[in-house]
Amino acid sequence: MALLQEDLHVRMTFGEIASRIRAELINCPDPNAAVSGFSTDTRTIAQGNCFIALKGENFNGNAYAKQAAEKGAVLCILSEQPPEDPGVPYLIADGDAYGNLAESCIRTCKQNGLRVIGVTGSSGKTTVKDMTAHVLAAKYRTYATSGNHNNHVGVPYTILHMPPETEVAVIEMGMNHAGEILHLSDIAEPDMAIITNIGTAHIGNLGSQENIFLAKTELIENMPESGRGGTLIVPAEDEFLHGKMAELRAKTNVVYSARCGSPDAELLAENIVESAENTRFTLRYTKDGSTAETVLPMTGLHNVTDALLAVHTGLLLGMTLSECADALGSFVPGAMRSERVKYGNVTVIRDYYNANPEAMAAALRGMQTIAGDAKKIAVLGNMNELGEFAADRHRELGVLCRELTDAAFFCGADYVSFAAGYGAENAAFAAQEDLIPAMLSYIKTLGDTKICVLVKGSRGMHMERADEALEAMLRGE
Repeated sequence: MALLQEDLHVRMTFGEIASRIRAELINCPDPNAAVSGFSTDTRTIAQGNCFIALKGENFNGNAYAKQAAEKGAVLCILSEQPPEDPGVPYLIADGDAYGNLAESCIRTCKQNGLRVIGVTGSSGKTTVKDMTAHVLAAKYRTYATSGNHNNHVGVPYTILHMPPETEVAVIEMGMNHAGEILHLSDIAEPDMAIITNIGTAHIGNLGSQENIFLAKTELIENMPESGRGGTLIVPAEDEFLHGKMAELRAKTNVVYSARCGSPDAELLAENIVESAENTRFTLRYTKDGSTAETVLPMTGLHNVTDALLAVHTGLLLGMTLSECADALGSFVPGAMRSERVKYGNVTVIRDYYNANPEAMAAALRGMQTIAGDAKKIAVLGNMNELGEFAADRHRELGVLCRELTDAAFFCGADYVSFAAGYGAENAAFAAQEDLIPAMLSYIKTLGDTKICVLVKGSRGMHMERADEALEAMLRGE
């Protein structure tokens, strides 16, 4: 069918909005007037929108109600009395009005046949969300979270921008602390769920993989009960999730996929052949014995695991294995996720959307196939939110770089630990401003040698700056 884009003409009357969030309209002469969409940002608000004021530790959207009206808002949802009359109708709502409105909308859509797929995991969830939406779009009118709008603001945003003709919504859910995914699943009420893995991202906040597992599996708390259609899709490669089979199956239906021949998996990837440009493999669905050949235009075994989760979702929603396999062939990863650009003898892998120990290891191993006989250079930024585990994990990353790369450059708070593992202090820096000239100087010495450079780090490290400096040099600027 189609992967749908945002609908900027969502219509809902003032009265409907007030009813859904249980708030009283103020200064409203016509409750049958309608809004054209929803916005939380006065910088991007459109004519006819409803402005929803968010409030945090360092900001208060209620103070901008009049400004929102001046820029085109026709209704404001506030959490407190504004400092001045906005000049348009408004409501004062208790609690999470944004989430409550989104929850009400999704329940209405589900009554009309909408199915919701929730996606979470320690790493790879955005890629899996995008792959799943791409596969499902071959048969259904599909809408998915844009970018990584996966928090208490992003999930309502996704729902309230969903086109009315949507048949399947694929909604990504992220978290930093326990309880956050439970709140998001309360809003989205997924019919099915995907957990990509249980790694160590955010372990500094949660303390252990067990606690990360408990936080991620909050996703299934609002799914239909086992026997009523709710299904959790997980990879058998993830030892933690595989080891929790009995515990998970006590709560919901659970299905496994695998690229390692697990007897517990009903969807398998076999005969995997990687090249610098793509990965070919055979899909086998053990439930009906069907097989299909597919070509994934990505490299890295972790991407095969991600593809299996997407295909499994399609199968459970009624697609054939061949339909899913064909769809995979045209998938294009999002920006900053294993993106590749080439400048003469140098290939640059842009993969700086996020970083955690598992994602770093997967990217470094994937570079081996992409690089072939080229020199392998890693340009890495700190992995954040690891807490007391940070020193050990960065030391282990240094050891891995020593094993898998010809050269590595690292920057960030844990540079001393990385250097201890890598064995070269002059390759690790506290600041990216010091990393960049060292990296450029080294690459210049290689001349016309074939080179593959992986640029990766936690989003807060802004490793695009190192990438921009490198690419500017390669362009001769």
